[in-house]
This record gives sequence, C-alpha cells and structure tokens, in this order.
Amino acid sequence: MNVSIIISDISKTGGTERAVVTLANILSEKYKSVTIVSLTRTQNKGSYYAIDNRVKLSFLDNEPLPLKLSGKIRWSINTVLSLRNYLKKNKTNLIISTGHNNNWLLPFMRLNKKMKIIACEHIVYSSIPKISRIFMRLTYRFLDKIVVLSESAKVSFHKYSEVVVIPNAIPFKTKKESQLIRKQILMVGRLSPEKGLERLVSIAIDLKKKFPDWKIVVLGDGPEMIKIEKSINETDLNDFLVLKGATKDVEKYYLDSSIYIMTSHFEAFPMVLLEAQSFGLPIVAFNCPEGPSEIIRDGHNGFLVENGNIDEFSQKVEALIESKTLRDSLGRNAKRNSGKFSEKKIMEKWISLIDNEILTQRY
Repeated sequence: MNVSIIISDISKTGGTERAVVTLANILSEKYKSVTIVSLTRTQNKGSYYAIDNRVKLSFLDNEPLPLKLSGKIRWSINTVLSLRNYLKKNKTNLIISTGHNNNWLLPFMRLNKKMKIIACEHIVYSSIPKISRIFMRLTYRFLDKIVVLSESAKVSFHKYSEVVVIPNAIPFKTKKESQLIRKQILMVGRLSPEKGLERLVSIAIDLKKKFPDWKIVVLGDGPEMIKIEKSINETDLNDFLVLKGATKDVEKYYLDSSIYIMTSHFEAFPMVLLEAQSFGLPIVAFNCPEGPSEIIRDGHNGFLVENGNIDEFSQKVEALIESKTLRDSLGRNAKRNSGKFSEKKIMEKWISLIDNEILTQRY
C-alpha cells in the first residue's frame, strides 16, 4: 500500500512537524511505501527531524498560504491540482493529512472510491478561524476518519465526521533519566504568541528573588524571540532566563534539568511534555485547553495550575525546587506514564485504525 502523509511545510521546526516524521517512521515498518509530501519549503533544507531511510520525502514547492482571501482561493486551487497530479502519479492508496487549511481540501483529491482519506487535527479547535470552520463543516463529512490527539478534541470535532483519538508517540527511545540534582528548569518550544512567554517572564521574576542560583533554560526560536529578549534585558533576567535557540541536542538539556515547565495559553497535545516525562522530569504546566490535562495527573506526575494563575504556578515550581523528595516522586511517576505513549503502542493504534476500519470500508 502506498501512503502519502501531507503537511504544509516539513522544513519547519515544531510539534506538528516532529509528529508527522514520527508517524511516517512508524508506518514505514508496516507498509510498503510511505512518503511525506510537503506542500512548500520555507527553509533551504529537508526535514529538521530524522527520517527513517524507508520513508520518502517529496516537496511540491507550492507558495506558502497567503494572508489575503484572493490569495487563499488561488492557493487552494493550485494545491488541489498539484496534489491530484502527485497522488495519481504515485498511485497513492491512503492519504493522511495534517492541518485544517489542508484537510478541508481533501475531498477534492479523492481520485477514486478505493482511495482512503484520514484528516489529522493537531490544533486546539477554539483557535480555528470561523471561516475555516464553515469549510470544514461542508467538506469533512466526506472524509473516512478524523484523528485527533485528545478526548477533549474529540468532543469538538465529532460534529464534522467520525473521530478517533490517537495521541502522538514519544519520538525518543531512551532509558536514561535525569538525576534531578542540577539547578536548572527547562522549557522547550517554538517562541510564538500562544506559548505564553509573557507569563514565563513574570514567573522568572518571582523565582529569581528566592532562588537566584537556579536558572531557566529555553530551547527554541520563533517570531517572539526579539520580544522576549527585550523583556529579559528590561527585567534584569539575563543570567536567570537563558535563551539557547533551537538545537537538535535536546536530550542533553533534559538530562541536565530537574524541572520542566510549560506556560502556554493553549496546546493541542504537547509532545514536549511526553519527552520531559520520558526523561523522568516532574512538570508544572497551566491547565490550558486542551492537551496538558491528558498527560499530567495533578499531584501525581506533575502539577496542573489554573490557567493564567502566575502566583500558583510559581508556588508549585518553588515546592519542587525546595524538595528533592517531591521531584523524585513525581519524576518516577512521569517516567512510568510516558510508557503509554511509546512508538509501539501508538503504532498498534494506527495499524488497527488503517487495517481494521479504513481498508475494510465499503461505499
């Protein structure tokens, strides 16, 4: 079977891009041909994340999605035409696509009744523009399945078509664990508005007053980089809140850290929380929609804080800083919880969906 996994731009760095690569690597163990099809390429490279040798990578080199409506209409037509040509040429049997901007176009790409289509949504439903929801309502009912990352997302998307919950798999295969002894707090992610970087600065100000010998390390880059650098300079946090930029050597930072934090306003299903748990890190995160509560059990493997409550967030981090025993207890439970999201277990869910539901459907 030939599987084509469609993504807007695999050359970018982020949770969706990493999840797509992980999924492609998983499916390549089962199916004859798996290809990641990237609509565009904004970075002069292939994938930032390691792709299995059995997985093919194809760039259509379309233009990025324009902002104006007229440009979006042109982009949609060109995308459908270029993808139909690609799918026909490569004799694709199964399409797996990510992102609502791509997914609502999928029914126009079905070349025949035997072709199967799965739409994956890696986004918080409330962040989808209303105009996009209208297109989704019109077209998603023609899809074979929608795959979402959490039970809360299932509630939002079930109105459009049949929905299945399959979370992301942990991309790391590691038995290593942090010793939780270094005075370092870690945060990993793209520096974009939804990550709550203004919250991070406020929390850092609180923590530095009591624990100046600790530091917060942030891995990632993005459009908010200059803004947060300015905030760090203005609040005299240069030696406490340290921006390291994007790096492929994230394992080193997980192992050198004792606490993981997430300050996001919303998250679909944050893979960085799974990664942190796989290294045995206790986590403090805001209980934002929709993903953290699917991964963190409050007081058991981390702390879920009322969304936006800076004081409570700082207090939970302080409790972990002051108690190695608490860090060890939550860290052990975090490591144990991460096993539920191993590549093997997530692969079983995908294979079951494809073989037992998608390929057996009749029209």
